[in-house]
Amino acid sequence: MARTLVAGIDLTSMGRRVADRARLIADESGGTVELVHVLEPVGEAMIDPGLARILRKHQQREAEKIAEWVGQRSATAVTLEVIKGSPAWELAARAKKADLVVLGSSTVDAFTAGPVSLRVARMAISDVLIVRRQPRVPYRRIIAAVDFSESSRVAVERSVEMFPDAEITVLYSLPSRFDPLLIDAGLFNEEMEASRGSRLETARDRMHEFTHHWNGQIKTTVSDGPPTETIHEEVRRRGADLVVVGSRGATATRMVLLGTVAEGLVGHAPCDVLIARSPANFRRP
Repeated sequence: MARTLVAGIDLTSMGRRVADRARLIADESGGTVELVHVLEPVGEAMIDPGLARILRKHQQREAEKIAEWVGQRSATAVTLEVIKGSPAWELAARAKKADLVVLGSSTVDAFTAGPVSLRVARMAISDVLIVRRQPRVPYRRIIAAVDFSESSRVAVERSVEMFPDAEITVLYSLPSRFDPLLIDAGLFNEEMEASRGSRLETARDRMHEFTHHWNGQIKTTVSDGPPTETIHEEVRRRGADLVVVGSRGATATRMVLLGTVAEGLVGHAPCDVLIARSPANFRRP
């Protein structure tokens, strides 16, 4: 399925990673790539207007070099837009007309999302991909993290739809946050272990019901422990290069509900992260 991709690039090596990953996805889907480089205001840095013009010309040239480099490697159309404004707001605005917004992680620490990526992930109404690793090939091993909700169903659907040739593992993590309360309520260790085992069996049954539609296309696993920790462990164990997690969007407002797990993965995941957005009605309290 052809997809419209917007890739927010800076002029560092991370900007090239973002552009190249967008190109790989577009080549697979037959989509188009719009590279967007946002020029931030320089007034607060007290830069002389003459120097500011020199700076802007330099930024324009460097962005054009990235666009030319990606265009030469791509089988699909690649365009470039260089604009002035707030990076987060401009990219979130362009997400309204895109299927996917591709962003980079921090240029200081590749496994930590920078403030712009975090803000766009919270505001955008489209899917958002956070790139951390150097793209070399299309995604091969994917983990779709689910909690059996409709928004997590979208995570599986998006994984299968966008990356049909990848090995996709659907992961459910049985939360443990209520266990200390059960112990405080008087349960013995033997009772806790029996309860935990019973809940894991129930979770496996739910997983079978949840994923039967994709039989033959995916693998499934149920883990015991906090979702963020078990997802990180599963990524390392399987050598996954992408985690997909669902997030409920918020209409009629700029705010988008990411959710605790999605927020944690965007901020600190050991691989690339795709936030699969599902539409939802949001009403202010």
